[in-house]
Amino acid sequence: MLFSPQLPRQVLLILLLQFTNSLGASSLIPLMSFFIVEGLGSEPWQVGLYTGLVMPLTLIANRWAGERLDQGFLVKRLLLISICAFVTLTALLTQVSSLLMLILLIAPLMGLANMGSATIFTFCRVYSEKMDLDVVRINSWLRMTVSLAWMIGPAVSFTLVAQFGFSVAFSAAFGVALFYLLLGSTVVPSSFRSTRKPRSDGTDTPINWGLTIAGLICLGFIITNTLFVSAMPLFFVQETGLPGSTPGLSLSVKCLVEVFVIFGSVRLSRVIGTRQVLMLAACLAATSMILFTQVSEVWHVIAISALEGTYYGLFAGISITFVQSFAPDRPGRATAVYMNSLFLGGMIGSVSMGIIASATDFKTVLYVAAISSVIALVILFATMRVQPATASEET
Repeated sequence: MLFSPQLPRQVLLILLLQFTNSLGASSLIPLMSFFIVEGLGSEPWQVGLYTGLVMPLTLIANRWAGERLDQGFLVKRLLLISICAFVTLTALLTQVSSLLMLILLIAPLMGLANMGSATIFTFCRVYSEKMDLDVVRINSWLRMTVSLAWMIGPAVSFTLVAQFGFSVAFSAAFGVALFYLLLGSTVVPSSFRSTRKPRSDGTDTPINWGLTIAGLICLGFIITNTLFVSAMPLFFVQETGLPGSTPGLSLSVKCLVEVFVIFGSVRLSRVIGTRQVLMLAACLAATSMILFTQVSEVWHVIAISALEGTYYGLFAGISITFVQSFAPDRPGRATAVYMNSLFLGGMIGSVSMGIIASATDFKTVLYVAAISSVIALVILFATMRVQPATASEET
């Protein structure tokens, strides 16, 4: 059976914790640019002022949290910092009336709140190792909860805005934040921490090239996904002339397939290897992007969206385990690298999409998305000899 054996109760609670975190994040992150333009009456270019501040703060917060976790900092205390930031920002959002308030109050809190997901991933990794559980399988479950939350959060928040306005959508996010706070206060044991690692003779830690390469590979996949998701609605409706419901249908098919493939990716990786699964995902990613440029009917989109969901499910199911394997004694640092590749790839893809589409067209954006996956494939081939470190090799 795909869903057996039964997961331990504590793991189920961690999955619920991650789902709630992702549900709250997904209900706000896609909505913010729309809120800035429609809710605050700002110019579209001013969205960059907000995202340009949130993104580096998120990268810094994730790196800081990862290092603290690897040095034995209490997981619950660090997670509660992130959760309290999220609770505060959702409460403040109901009162924000200007872009300046958003930048000064919300952006810094969002940077802190965004480190919650990486903290939970690290907590789950360390807990699974301490309990001698199947880390790869549990990571796939954890990643699946993120996908499920992102299927629900944006749809609900945009529906609430359309029906009742931004204030109700932000109030709903505040409700999620309170439940998130309750879970964070109860799910994580108060004394839980990773094994404290001594610093090596006072010298700087050498660069972990394997971990850096793994992060770059993830970056390539995320840029592909972000370029496509950003360009897809306008490409399907404006350039291809398909019905307005096509983008939503495409995302629904992709997400549905993705959730099931995530579980299959674990079994497949045990048969052919993790790197080989990522190579297959890169090939499918490039193929799906190129095929999308040729669609002319809705059924074409549905079929290729299933292929797209397959590639992303393969990537999502094993990518965090792949990255973490290059720093077995530094799960916090490895998870920070993974999460930062997601945020950085999202920023690069979003910004690049507008530039490419303005200079050419949306079809070209899809070709560039395919190239990004090909680059990830090339890196995977070129670094075949770069193997994961063992715990004893990490200092």
